[in-house]
Amino acid sequence: MRVCAAFVGFLIVVAAGAYGATATKLVYRVDRATATIDDRHLVITARGAVPTGGWAKPELRVRVSSVPEAKTLEVYFMAKPPQPGAAVIQAIVPLRARVSRRLPRYGIAEVKVVSQTNSVTVPITLVRNPTKLSAEK
Repeated sequence: MRVCAAFVGFLIVVAAGAYGATATKLVYRVDRATATIDDRHLVITARGAVPTGGWAKPELRVRVSSVPEAKTLEVYFMAKPPQPGAAVIQAIVPLRARVSRRLPRYGIAEVKVVSQTNSVTVPITLVRNPTKLSAEK
């Protein structure tokens, strides 16, 4: 009897966890993006918006290219939407995300940030840190 009750309790916890988990989705739009090389890392930042409040954990997911000669690195601007039935503000809400990764292979010259309704393509630029340059002199 105790085993049966424990099993039913376990099923309730698992079902509640599965219901509460929502997958990340593309944000509504991308407004601005940058891609810079800083200290042997590619730093990508993006600003955009989501259609309602309640979105959490914005992130930039780098897509691994299947074409070796591609010059564009594709990045998806994702966030976790609010729970179904949650009370949220019905307005366009700004959002931003940043990711730092090791430099991509030779030949990548630009980054394309993709959202639900648009995409922004920006060239990769080199950041010169003035404090490092003055220390080297």
